[in-house]
Amino acid sequence: MTYDSYGNLTVAGVASYLKEKKVFPADADLSVVDLHAVKESIEGFVNLIYHVYDQSGKSVIMKQMLSLPRFRIEDEKNNTVEETNGEGWILDLGRMRSEIATLIFWNSVYPGISPEIYLFDEPNRIIVMEDLMDLSLLRFELCRMVKHGHFTAKIGAFFARNLFFSSNLHLTNYKKSEVERFFINPEYTALAPFLFRESIGVSWEREMVSGTDEKRALLVDDPQIQAEFKRLENKFLHDKECLIHTDLHSSNIMISFDDVRIIDGEFAGFGPLAQDFGRLTGSLTLNYISWFGDESPTATEKADFQAYLLTTITDLYRTFHNEFRQLVETHRDESYSLKSLDVDAYLIDQLQNALSYTGVNVLSRLSNRGICYDLLRLPESKRLLPCLLGMDIAREVMRNHKNYTSISDYIQLLKNLA
Repeated sequence: MTYDSYGNLTVAGVASYLKEKKVFPADADLSVVDLHAVKESIEGFVNLIYHVYDQSGKSVIMKQMLSLPRFRIEDEKNNTVEETNGEGWILDLGRMRSEIATLIFWNSVYPGISPEIYLFDEPNRIIVMEDLMDLSLLRFELCRMVKHGHFTAKIGAFFARNLFFSSNLHLTNYKKSEVERFFINPEYTALAPFLFRESIGVSWEREMVSGTDEKRALLVDDPQIQAEFKRLENKFLHDKECLIHTDLHSSNIMISFDDVRIIDGEFAGFGPLAQDFGRLTGSLTLNYISWFGDESPTATEKADFQAYLLTTITDLYRTFHNEFRQLVETHRDESYSLKSLDVDAYLIDQLQNALSYTGVNVLSRLSNRGICYDLLRLPESKRLLPCLLGMDIAREVMRNHKNYTSISDYIQLLKNLA
């Protein structure tokens, strides 16, 4: 059977499809691996993802967007669908078109930062792309204490180039409006409820490990924190600064000892760069605090890896700043906005917003539902201290981010946790 009753390719149908599309020769002997069933693969919440290869060594990744989210399909098969008054979550094909355009644009800004696209079959919701199976997800590398010294040089430079070339710093107002319209994504706001309205810092809706209520109340009952959530949500929804990933955590970065790739730009759109910086800084911070609850390494090993994480965060921001300054100097004569730009003030503003978004993104991964692997790998009894530390960090940067004028200020905050 090539397709199931939902119009999704079966494992048996993948090989036939790729031969029909001439991605592989008709006589190729193909092996098809369903990555949804492979440990440490992408969860496959809204996609089928296959690794396909032949005996010659040629290989690709094929992704098909599901016609319905996986949980909905399973509920229908099990006759456990809840009543929704006729409403259901139908996945929008626009997110796939947006992802293709975004990955192509990012590769033009920083060649090789995203996987190459070989085929886009819109009617069948299929993308065939470069195989990155030799790389690992950054999150799992961090949880294994694997260090990657080249990571910050590439991501920091990419952040600067992406900001510069997709914003008014480089584009005229007319050109930027045209580019914004091209990258309109119906799924851009998908993370907004999760980040800003259902957060453990906003309501008591999501459960956490026991022992967190007192510290959680300091967030939920603090008018200043609640106002900052609203400010950051409004900025996320309305500040069309540049093309951002929106969900750039450590499970959407693949890495090896000589390569770094950004994947899964399905929620990408025009928004504030500070969200991408905050999402990634939040991931590194979550890994940092997770070691306070992990008793498997020695104290020396943990201290050494936490020092590496602090250096990584520092280098990420410093690389971004250096690359950005070079871009401004190179192109300063091309526009009045660059000639009048106060670069120091601009970068401090970027940092302060990024740190406040870091707080939001840390809080988004502390609840039992949606908890990140950095904490999920710990026994439940050992998650309390990291969760308390995460809430302390978020409360501090969301209340006092205007006091932070250098990334070293944030590094000192993390050092003080020890």
